[in-house]
Amino acid sequence: MLKVRVATGAILAAVVVAAVVLLPLAWMAAFFHLVVLVAAYEWAKLGGVETRLGFVAYAAIVSATVALLWLFPAAWMTGLLAAGVFWFIAAGVVVRYPASASLLSVTPVALAGGVVALGGAWLALVVLKAATGSHGDSVGAWQIVWLLAAVALADTGAYFTGHRFGRRKLAHRVSPGKTVEGALGGAAAVLAWSACAAALFDGAIMNWLLLGVAVVVAAVVGDLFESAYKRTRGVKDSGGILPGHGGVLDRIDSVLPAAPIFALLII
Repeated sequence: MLKVRVATGAILAAVVVAAVVLLPLAWMAAFFHLVVLVAAYEWAKLGGVETRLGFVAYAAIVSATVALLWLFPAAWMTGLLAAGVFWFIAAGVVVRYPASASLLSVTPVALAGGVVALGGAWLALVVLKAATGSHGDSVGAWQIVWLLAAVALADTGAYFTGHRFGRRKLAHRVSPGKTVEGALGGAAAVLAWSACAAALFDGAIMNWLLLGVAVVVAAVVGDLFESAYKRTRGVKDSGGILPGHGGVLDRIDSVLPAAPIFALLII
């Protein structure tokens, strides 16, 4: 299973990096629009939607939200702030779980949260891609690559460190397999990556280290928030489309909060 997971991850990484770096802004936005729609289906399922009409209606709402954000750049900052507020609230939901399970089980609340979370992450990638350097180069594309790599390092570092040294549970009521030691291992990997970023992009190393900390915290919140949803619904994965990874939402749960938080701090 580990070999399948690694192979799938490598293919996904190559496709996503190519889309971010090689595609022009509009085409990259369309690519991630499709990703968001698949994730919306899985979010709707976790939120309690059970009919085909319900899935189609929810996908249409998410798609319309993304389209409106694309058409009205003046609303981009408001959209990012809304996503940031949502994930701040989500962190409180994770901390209070299982007392907060009753809130997660309310379908309209769950679906509204998905619109903000999915739309906010898509918007963050678009805003970052649109950023250009002093010579007109799309520095934002490489910042997206750095961000996605940071999230992957947080996940990979947490997995291997937790497997080897994990003792103290991080949030046993939400995800019993996650440990404090694992989270610290993931954070160490991201901080090392942040130090590299200071040499690649403008900015002091301390600023990038703080950005790294923010990305790690956001990634952990996103991972645990989806785990809370899955535990509330009694499912292991959000889907089965990605061999070794489960669903698309299982793969991007940490990116959903990390992207808007990173965008808010760096733009």
